[in-house]
Amino acid sequence: MGTTRRKYAARLPPEQRRDQLLDSALHLIDTGFGALTMEAVAREAGVTKPVLYEQFANRGEVIAALLDREASRATDQVLAALPVDFAERGPEDAFAYAVEVFVRAVITSPERWRLVLTPPDGTPPEFRSRVEAVRAGLLDQVAALAALGLQTRGGPSSLDAELLGHAMLALGEMAGRLALADPTRFTPERLVAFVGQIAHLLPN
Repeated sequence: MGTTRRKYAARLPPEQRRDQLLDSALHLIDTGFGALTMEAVAREAGVTKPVLYEQFANRGEVIAALLDREASRATDQVLAALPVDFAERGPEDAFAYAVEVFVRAVITSPERWRLVLTPPDGTPPEFRSRVEAVRAGLLDQVAALAALGLQTRGGPSSLDAELLGHAMLALGEMAGRLALADPTRFTPERLVAFVGQIAHLLPN
């Protein structure tokens, strides 16, 4: 009489295994944190529970590690989109390009950005606080870029650079949320064209 052998997960280096498990956890919480259990993470990753427990002692550790990783990666993606100066592109085109880079990052990593831009039910308040802190830091950078952009383009001098920074960040976030909600309707090309048109409406 034959026996069915249990399938075992291929052996991976610890860091690679950790990322695999966190990827599985991220997929699970796309519909809410209630779906994330140790059993569900192991099943989603295709590993046994002992393999999961080698990396994380409990559900709380999985969630903490996942949120820390996704907040860090999201921050890196946003910073990569922001221009350093306007030597290569004028302020208007640089802003439109930054939104394009950001929107494409959102489309490439939708589960990450749904967690950041449209947090599911049960998102820990500590993560929401971290996102707000990161956003405040980004806002300072965007406002500084807005001030530099106004100076570079020669005005308008009466425009409040801080409020312009708020508006620029809000436009970027709006574009990201629309791309997540309906990527077929709100394509990067459509969103970037709109942002560019808005930017070019500013008088000198």
